[in-house]
Amino acid sequence: MARSGAGLVRLLAERGVPERAARIYIAASREGPQTASELARMSGIHRVETYRHIQQLHEAGLLRSVGGRPMRFAALSAEELIERWIRTTSEDLRRLEAGRDQLLKEFQEQITTPEATDGRKFVVMERRRVLYSFLRKQIGLARKEILLSLSPSALARFIDGGIDRELRTARQRGVKVRVITEINRGNLADAKHFATFAEIRNTRTIPAARGVLFDRMGAVVYVTGDLRTGGDEDKLVTVWTTDEEFLNLVRIQFQGLWNHCAPSEHRIVELEERGTASLPVRLGREVESFNRLREITQLGMRVGGLKELPFDVPEFIETVGRQVGREIASELDGERPLEVARSLQEYYRSHSRRFDILQPDPLLIRTDGCIACDGDSPEVGRLLCPAILRTIFETRTGGQWEVARPQARRGTEQGHVFALSPL
Repeated sequence: MARSGAGLVRLLAERGVPERAARIYIAASREGPQTASELARMSGIHRVETYRHIQQLHEAGLLRSVGGRPMRFAALSAEELIERWIRTTSEDLRRLEAGRDQLLKEFQEQITTPEATDGRKFVVMERRRVLYSFLRKQIGLARKEILLSLSPSALARFIDGGIDRELRTARQRGVKVRVITEINRGNLADAKHFATFAEIRNTRTIPAARGVLFDRMGAVVYVTGDLRTGGDEDKLVTVWTTDEEFLNLVRIQFQGLWNHCAPSEHRIVELEERGTASLPVRLGREVESFNRLREITQLGMRVGGLKELPFDVPEFIETVGRQVGREIASELDGERPLEVARSLQEYYRSHSRRFDILQPDPLLIRTDGCIACDGDSPEVGRLLCPAILRTIFETRTGGQWEVARPQARRGTEQGHVFALSPL
């Protein structure tokens, strides 16, 4: 024969009330306010255990104390209990419905992010947020060292993703953090930020093998995606590996590159300090500067006994292009290629110059009204304009870019087309 109130006990248990506590609540509901001893007797539960369950029910609001000595306990009425269940269930449903997409997103990330105890030697991870979630966990588990070889733009992405905070915390608990990246004007502030908690070294080229090594126990290696600044986050693919031979190879490559890289402070000083042998050319007073250049040239020729001293004009044009490009870049917005291109388009138009984005990927642009390209020396423009564009995109995005030069003396009435591609 079924115990009286068994259905209600089961209903309470489904809502988190232990079976014995439910029997105490039912006894209090049936008989009215009762002492703890009476509730123990009526529910058939040991007195010590009854006291514990009464405390749980009291904290949950299902029992309330009434009277003086001896203290009695009254049960929440059935109507109030049912109303509470309806209210809380409705609220839970609303929260579940409102957070459905976020819950699904978090669930998907959880099942696609490998656990630290995953026994597989190679695990593929896709999408940046999955990678960053995994990196944060692994950084928290690191005990000795974390070695990172990154693209210039990755510093900013790590800051946005909170990876820098995890690395700082790891450093505070004694973990050695070393970073190899290319430090340029575009990521100078980020590099200085990383230098406050990590040993960072500058490489002149983006590391071919990029990734993160943890305690010689595991490594994340970039496979594809994020190889260029502004890469599609959906195309990011990385591999987590615990294979001993592979880890040893990653460490040897990192150490070899580290030994040939300059400390970050050297590069930071180089970027922040102006050269002591500069010759400023001021608008409206150009003759003074070029007269000075003529004097320097004549002095050098006399000292060296030279009859002729050829100048490397392309190198001079490249210098001009870099300075002009950096100045323009400082007035633009955006870090992704298309964002920079659109901001540059507004800049050109504000200076009465034509600038069209012909296609976004690969980036193809057309300019018109450029004095360098359309003037008396279009060959100069073939060097100057690409240098300006390359410097603008490298400064804004932090990566390295190649700009295809237009054909000399062709198509000036239609403007010039430039193809820009990340290296």
